[in-house]
Amino acid sequence: MNIEIFGSHAESGDAVTLMFRAEGAGWGIEDRELLGLMGVDPDAPFSGKAGRSKLCAGTGGLCLLVGLGKAEEVDADAFRTAVGVAVRAAASQELEGLAVDAAHLGRLGLDGDAAVECIVAALLAAYRFTAFKSDPGEADCPGRFAVVSADADIRARVDRAVAVAEGVRLARDLVNTPSNVATPEHLAGVARDLAAEFGFGVQVFGPEEIIGMGMGSFASVFRGSDTPARFIVLDSDPEGGRPLVFVGKGVTFDTGGISLKPSAKMHEMKGDMAGAAAILGLFRTLGRAGGGGRRVVGLLPCTENVPGSRATKPGDVVTAMNGKTVEILNTDAEGRLILADALAYSARYEPEILVDLATLTGACLVALGTKVAAVFATTAELDQRIREGGSRAGERYWPMPLWAEYGAPLKSDVADLKNIATREGGAIYAAMFLKNFVPEGVDWAHLDIAGPAWTDENASVFRPGGTGFGVRTLWELVGEYAEDGSELAL
Repeated sequence: MNIEIFGSHAESGDAVTLMFRAEGAGWGIEDRELLGLMGVDPDAPFSGKAGRSKLCAGTGGLCLLVGLGKAEEVDADAFRTAVGVAVRAAASQELEGLAVDAAHLGRLGLDGDAAVECIVAALLAAYRFTAFKSDPGEADCPGRFAVVSADADIRARVDRAVAVAEGVRLARDLVNTPSNVATPEHLAGVARDLAAEFGFGVQVFGPEEIIGMGMGSFASVFRGSDTPARFIVLDSDPEGGRPLVFVGKGVTFDTGGISLKPSAKMHEMKGDMAGAAAILGLFRTLGRAGGGGRRVVGLLPCTENVPGSRATKPGDVVTAMNGKTVEILNTDAEGRLILADALAYSARYEPEILVDLATLTGACLVALGTKVAAVFATTAELDQRIREGGSRAGERYWPMPLWAEYGAPLKSDVADLKNIATREGGAIYAAMFLKNFVPEGVDWAHLDIAGPAWTDENASVFRPGGTGFGVRTLWELVGEYAEDGSELAL
């Protein structure tokens, strides 16, 4: 779907005018005038209920009306859903293009830049993954989406919206790609391509180098696989100051290792690298947007977790990069093992903040479901910034504890730590395990995105598969910490 900008509706050609209204609300003076331009009766019945749309033919063109739902419940999430309805309705009506008036969107009373959010939502709703289809079929979205605005900064705002959508779409692509293609080396190739296109710094380490750096915890996971592991380092500005460091779990397929998972829905474990995918998506956004005002470093430990003759066995003890020893009681608790060494590696950057993203625990999915991620943060400020920024972007987080008493059950009789504790509180124990590898004095947050990283829904701005969750939260954080204080986030 191509994004276009026009200074007036007359320039938008045959694009269908898109308008939104809440349930039970009427049209204001300006919107009645806009409908009048289309020759559409502003008093024609339309419920405005969520999920409803109505195509109206006027003497001056077509107008697609889309409901926002109850007025008191209209927020950014309801708006994104309505944009998704508009995209699908346009496809079902075989409309070639939609045009939305930025001033009309501004009158909806939403927080933030509604025009920009509309573009992001439209591009995400139009997403389809067809890379492995011999016949991808017809596109189920309009070919064009136009913004009508005479604002001097509209081009910059649209470009930034497209950058955000591209980052999320890349993350979705990577999660949806089968693991025989999306190998650790494939992810490294994506990182190299991003570095070449946008001038980022990049380093890619192989298995021997990972072992040579003392990453015994990471190495314990890739021992069973013949597919070489990779440790990927992306740096948006290698000559810059103290960075924001983001760590993403990159398990490209997770069988559980010797502690083998049940076969049901195991195919979805190709998405166990959603944290790494989100960071690659962020760097796509950073590049397309011309940077984010801060140096950003991405650390991506990438490997398969499979059984094999050399695979780690329950009861084995390994030494992590920071010198701590770990008794591995369950090889299916592998994500924390690769993240541990990546977190320890981050110390060389003296990060201002350190945030990791991981589809880490089924316990988090059980606790919070598929709509919400968990945030474990060492400071109230970082917790607040993540939750507020995520909410602005439609990515929700629920705060979880890092209380000291959760550390005792992780003590091992034969090593410093064991990689699991009791079943109850599993997501908290995973976070507490990771905390042992965070450099001293660094503000850190762990985001368990096991629930919202994947969806079975075909609604709103989602299609079944990877959601790209986390890209927008990280982009919001970059904006929050931007040195120049400019409002970069969307």
